[in-house]
Amino acid sequence: MKITTLVIKLTIIINVTLITFTIAQPTNIRCCHGSTIANNRLYIGGGTIGPEDNETVYTDDFFSLDLTVQFNTSSPFNMPYKVHPNIIVKSDANTLVYAIDNEGGSIYFFGGFRNPQNSEGNGIYRYSLNIMYIYNATEKFLHISPNLAPYQIYYYATAMLKTGVIAYIGGGKAPNKLYNIPMNEILTYDTYLSKWDIKYASGIIPEPRQGHSASIGNIYLTYLHQMVVFLCNGDENAKESNGSYPSFAVLEFTNDKFVWSTPDLIGLPSKFRIFHTSHVFGDYLIITFGRNKTQHRVNTIDLIDISNKSAYKFVTNFIPPGAPPPSPPPSPPPSPSPSSSINIIIASVLGSVGGLIVIGFTFFLIRRCRYRNVIPTPSG
Repeated sequence: MKITTLVIKLTIIINVTLITFTIAQPTNIRCCHGSTIANNRLYIGGGTIGPEDNETVYTDDFFSLDLTVQFNTSSPFNMPYKVHPNIIVKSDANTLVYAIDNEGGSIYFFGGFRNPQNSEGNGIYRYSLNIMYIYNATEKFLHISPNLAPYQIYYYATAMLKTGVIAYIGGGKAPNKLYNIPMNEILTYDTYLSKWDIKYASGIIPEPRQGHSASIGNIYLTYLHQMVVFLCNGDENAKESNGSYPSFAVLEFTNDKFVWSTPDLIGLPSKFRIFHTSHVFGDYLIITFGRNKTQHRVNTIDLIDISNKSAYKFVTNFIPPGAPPPSPPPSPPPSPSPSSSINIIIASVLGSVGGLIVIGFTFFLIRRCRYRNVIPTPSG
């Protein structure tokens, strides 16, 4: 019920539009969607679907992935999806990101597009790009933070830290989105003090990027996966098909300081993703849908096992927390040693000889008994 209410409220707040949407299915290719985890389910809704050359096919579907059962990501058609047809989520591609505080009482909106009017004269409303909007879910009212952000950003990633601070990572600056924000420059918003700040991270700084995702994990680890950047110098020749290095990085937040690291990622798939979403659940980083470097949308899910900090790796089997691990395959019988082989050969020979002797002796006794019982007859 809470998820339904939340989605309906977000729909009312975000969308005042008469755009024509199409109903899709979980297995459709898509990008630029929204997602969240609640009650052991990954809820996914909206986004852009259809051919990569058409950016105006939006979907109003809403479905979830069951995270209490085991599944394999090799085929999108065998995933434990459930469609929720009674919840309408209508949203075209945008960078609007919201975060919920630890108590679940406030929802924070920042960024996004303000599109021009359509042919019917109806505006597609998005929030201003440097104003923080706060929706009080308990009292059911929306108010605006009096403090403006230092600058306007697009295509960033965000994570709500357990300290009540929202971290905005990467992205491009307004007005043309072509100026990439350095990855060591972390824009933060303190939800308790209603205060913006800029913090600078140390460590191995990743290349700047847009269209990436961030997911919060244990000990304030933010996992960034499969990111992309407009490689440009502020001109009109930015290209989306260039990937940033590395594609996977970890941002650790301890003692009010951010530190970047770039651990190895084993089994990196060839499928590159941008405009996707990602979430940490149990020992997995779950990456859903998105678009690859050639702007082709995908309908698959990637899993990264993050249980071992020294060996992050891609996997295809999802095992929910608390479930027994799959049984290992039976081990083959041990190979016999050379001495054992010789002993087996000798025993086989002796056994064969002994068997022949027993058979011959038995045959001899049978013949002897047979001739002993024969009564001789007189000749002539």
